[in-house]
Amino acid sequence: MSSISKVLSIFDLFDETTAVLTAEEIVAKLGCSRPQGYRYIRELCTTGFLARLSGSYSLGPRIIELDYFVRMADPLLRIAEPLMRDLRDKIACDVTLVEMYGDHLIGVHHERCVDTHLVGYGRGRPMPIFRGSTYKVLIANLPVARQKQLFLRHPEEVKTSTLGKTWDEMRADLRKIRKAGYSISGGEVDPHNVGIAVPILDEAGVSVAVLTLIVPAVRYKTSNQEMLIEIVRDVAADINRQIRYQSERSKHLQQPAPAKKSVRVR
Repeated sequence: MSSISKVLSIFDLFDETTAVLTAEEIVAKLGCSRPQGYRYIRELCTTGFLARLSGSYSLGPRIIELDYFVRMADPLLRIAEPLMRDLRDKIACDVTLVEMYGDHLIGVHHERCVDTHLVGYGRGRPMPIFRGSTYKVLIANLPVARQKQLFLRHPEEVKTSTLGKTWDEMRADLRKIRKAGYSISGGEVDPHNVGIAVPILDEAGVSVAVLTLIVPAVRYKTSNQEMLIEIVRDVAADINRQIRYQSERSKHLQQPAPAKKSVRVR
C-alpha cells in the first residue's frame, strides 16, 4: 500500500460508533511504524483533516468545509436539488439522491417531508449493500465485470439479499431491473417504507447516482403505483437531460475560437 493510501485509510477508521481515536489506536489499526503513523497524523492535523482533542483525534473542520463546497457547487446537486424539492412537494414524500464510491452507497442529498415515516439513511450515512431499491438499480446499471466483483466480495450480504443467490441468478435479476429502468422495494432499508428508485446515467449508460422516492408502505398500497413510477422516471430523465446539456455547453465553451482569416489590403 502506498503512503498516500495509508494516509487516506485513516479516514476509514472513523464511523458512527468510533468518533475519537488515540494516536496509538490509529497506528495499531494502520499496521505501520510508530514514527510513520505519527507523521501521518501530524500532517492531517496541519491540514485540518484531523483535530486533536485531549490527546485523541477526531475528524477535522476541513472535512466540514469541503462538504460545504460540495453542497454549494457540485454540478449534479445544483441540477437535482430544485427538481427533488418539487418532487417532494408534489408527492409529499421523502426524496433522496445517492452516489457510490468503492463498494459503498452514500446519500448526498435528502429532501424530507414531515408526513413520512422516519427515513434512516439521509445525507452522509452509508447505506446497506445488496438491499433496497436504490442499491439494486444502481448496480443493475454498472458494467457486468463490476457487478461480479461486488457479488464475489460480499457473500454475506448476498445471502440476505432478495436478489439471486448465485451469480447467474443475480445477473438475471439485474438484467430485469435494468430493462425496466427502475426498482421498487418495501421494508428492506426502512421497515415502514417503500422505495422507488431510478438511475441517473452518464453518456455510456452507467449509473452515476440514483434518485429515490420514499413512500410510507400503507400509503403506497392505496396509491396509483404506475403514476408514482412515471413521475420519478420523468424527474430522473429531466436531471439526465440537464446534465447532458451542461456537459455539451461546457465542451463548447472550452473549444478554441476559430482563427480569423487575415484580409490582404491591396
